[in-house]
Amino acid sequence: MNAPKGQVAVAAGVLAIGACVFGGSFFLPAGGGYAQVGPGVVPRVVGFVMIILGAFLMKEAFAGGFENVDEEAEAKLPMDWPAFAWVSGGIVAYGLLIEILGFIFASTILFVMVARGFNSRRWVLNIVVGLVLGSAVLAMFNYGLGLTLPPGILKGVLP
Repeated sequence: MNAPKGQVAVAAGVLAIGACVFGGSFFLPAGGGYAQVGPGVVPRVVGFVMIILGAFLMKEAFAGGFENVDEEAEAKLPMDWPAFAWVSGGIVAYGLLIEILGFIFASTILFVMVARGFNSRRWVLNIVVGLVLGSAVLAMFNYGLGLTLPPGILKGVLP
């Protein structure tokens, strides 16, 4: 049976990204800090998990394709350009604003724009969720792992 080309491409992409992340993680120090968890540990875990997921996706693609996915029907669907623009704009804005506004606010903007790309119009809820998630991740990295994320405009406020 021929495997669907798009699904094989997705599986190969996940495998390739996982291999790059995993390989690149060995250029980062593994140990450090109180718990001996350095900046190389998380990318190693993420890369390894992505390789495993990519292998499962590849197995699934060659076993008849992903369940409930009709690749021919999907190919005929029109591109959702507004959603693409919201998500792409969020990623670009994040890259441009992370040093200026800081991790929390840049992540909030990214979250709100991606949520809008997925057709959410609950602006206040998205802002609150973005702020909570951004704050939690910053706290985990800065205070739990000892890895400093950019504070931006909160530099004088954050300890």
